[in-house]
Amino acid sequence: MAELFETTPADIKNLTSSIPTGTVVVQPVLLTNVRNMPNNIAFFIFTKGELSVIKKSIDPTKFNELLTKYLEKVQDDTDASYAETGGELYDILIRPIEDKIKALSPKQLSIIATGKLRHFPFETLYDSKTNQFLIQKYPVNYLTRISNNSLKSPGVQNAVPRKAQAVLAFGNPVPRDPQNLPSAEVEVRKIKEIFPESEVYIHNKATLEKFRSQALRFSFLHLATHGCFKIEDCKEVDLLNNRLLFADKPLDIADAALLGLQGTQLITLSACQTAVETNLNGEGIAGIAYIFERAGAKAVMASLWKVEDEATQELMVDFYQNLKQGMTKGEALQKAKLKLIKDDRHPFYWSPFVLIGDAR
Repeated sequence: MAELFETTPADIKNLTSSIPTGTVVVQPVLLTNVRNMPNNIAFFIFTKGELSVIKKSIDPTKFNELLTKYLEKVQDDTDASYAETGGELYDILIRPIEDKIKALSPKQLSIIATGKLRHFPFETLYDSKTNQFLIQKYPVNYLTRISNNSLKSPGVQNAVPRKAQAVLAFGNPVPRDPQNLPSAEVEVRKIKEIFPESEVYIHNKATLEKFRSQALRFSFLHLATHGCFKIEDCKEVDLLNNRLLFADKPLDIADAALLGLQGTQLITLSACQTAVETNLNGEGIAGIAYIFERAGAKAVMASLWKVEDEATQELMVDFYQNLKQGMTKGEALQKAKLKLIKDDRHPFYWSPFVLIGDAR
């Protein structure tokens, strides 16, 4: 599989011409020395029709240690020292380009993450000067090579009419341990309350057959179920690797490209067993997003690691309420996260869910 987030010279003209007005795209690229250690970062900053580059030297040993330490801290809700480490990383990854970003006044900040930054939740980076997370300054989303290309058109015309203000939602397909997700069930019922034209399937009605037959009728697809996106099987939830759980049989992610999701604005994978330390073909959630985008979805929302059930429900419900108020996908997710931040919730609860693809 190609470098999913890599932007080649041939992509640059295409990308700068297709970037939506108000969006700034940042691609930090780690430049390695002869020992294959990152000793510089080149920041490529794309806006509509423009590209600028800023380069900064880094201490490779310290940088690698900070990354490893920080990913452990944001996944441990008992660790309150994440802000200090996040501040050091902010100074490396954001501070050198902060003035440039600020001058462009973006309504959306899009990240093309490569290499070891691919699993990194940039929105958690903490500005110690203003005491703000990056997500408190801008809505943040991520782009793959496919989503770069898809930015050209705000929508895809389809022969199949879709319900624009409705969600096809599946929740808690196997309501018994170890696969029971009671909050996921509440989650999809609340989505139905927000968008009354939605169709919701739970327990034994949440089948893969139903998903295949109904998916093309809806602009928004929501799967509040377990997913195993690891190299090995997920024994803790009795699920084979690279599978999404349904009531009748799991979906093999490799078959997702056959679903034909052209016109799908967003597919949300809620309550999934994703992780930063293990991943699909070396790509993790990036690989999952790539596959669903290749199937036609404009954007994918999923988690970088396993998330607490009730916090996920709260975030998702707020996200859909924000969508109903007319916000973009990027704004809706930002505002849902800001609500949890206001309640002093640890990044463990709000940062793992990321939006990959078109944030409009």
